[in-house]
Amino acid sequence: MAEGVQTAERVEADAGLCRAADGACPECGTALVGEHCHGCGEKRPEARDLSLRHFFSEAVQELTSVEHSKFFHTVWSLLLRPGFLTNEWIAGRRKRYLKPLNLCLGIFALSLFAFSVYKPVSIYNAENMLKYDQFGDTRKAYEKLAAKKGVTLEVLLDRISEKWQRYVSVSTLLFVVGFAVVLQLVFMFSKRYFVEHLVFSMHFVSFAILTTVLLWPVYFLIGLKLGLVNMAVGALKWLLDISYMFFAVRAVYRLSTGRTFLTALVLTAGYFLSYVLVFAGAFVAALFSVLLF
Repeated sequence: MAEGVQTAERVEADAGLCRAADGACPECGTALVGEHCHGCGEKRPEARDLSLRHFFSEAVQELTSVEHSKFFHTVWSLLLRPGFLTNEWIAGRRKRYLKPLNLCLGIFALSLFAFSVYKPVSIYNAENMLKYDQFGDTRKAYEKLAAKKGVTLEVLLDRISEKWQRYVSVSTLLFVVGFAVVLQLVFMFSKRYFVEHLVFSMHFVSFAILTTVLLWPVYFLIGLKLGLVNMAVGALKWLLDISYMFFAVRAVYRLSTGRTFLTALVLTAGYFLSYVLVFAGAFVAALFSVLLF
């Protein structure tokens, strides 16, 4: 059966090349006039497209070309032009940028990988939480649970951490929607559609998480622990988020300077609350999952 499927796929691929050779688009069959189909945008295939050199050359160009790459257009605008991407989306100028949801999910996946791949700087690691257990009560509770389950403490913590990461990964949309609801409440009388707040939420969440990922080398050096250095880094990060929120709100919602400043403080607090609820909720869900199963 597998051979039959592969044969059928090969026949379809050959048919696409034949259509291109006959001057028709391999995707939709429309007659080709130039290098790209005016019906679906597919590029005219050529024999050199199948060479390894062309494959890697095209891949590098897509990733590094500032002129053509949606990735660089989007990330550059996201980091340096607060509110710009949201305004572009609302205005209907969307083709040259990554879609807000794809951008948000991609950055969140990158963050999840960065802060779970190395245990000493893993956010979603139940073992790291024991560092803040000054009286040992949490450790004792975990040890009792491990004994009840018939496993070692290390195995139990690994199970909780694994489920925690899984639940956080599927709760991204809850986080984004939760912050969008905060925006809706704050701008209740602005006569804007909820989807506009949702797109703003996706872009701000993307910025906040991406800048956290960019701080990974710093946390790699100083670790995740209580201390003056970590507190200073955290304070600078929140100052950056508040500043970005200020300029993004002013660009999108066009408030006066005073109202923008107060709104930015309220929204940053709402963002933090949404994050904590999702972060803690995922952990509680992971703990109960291990308890019940």
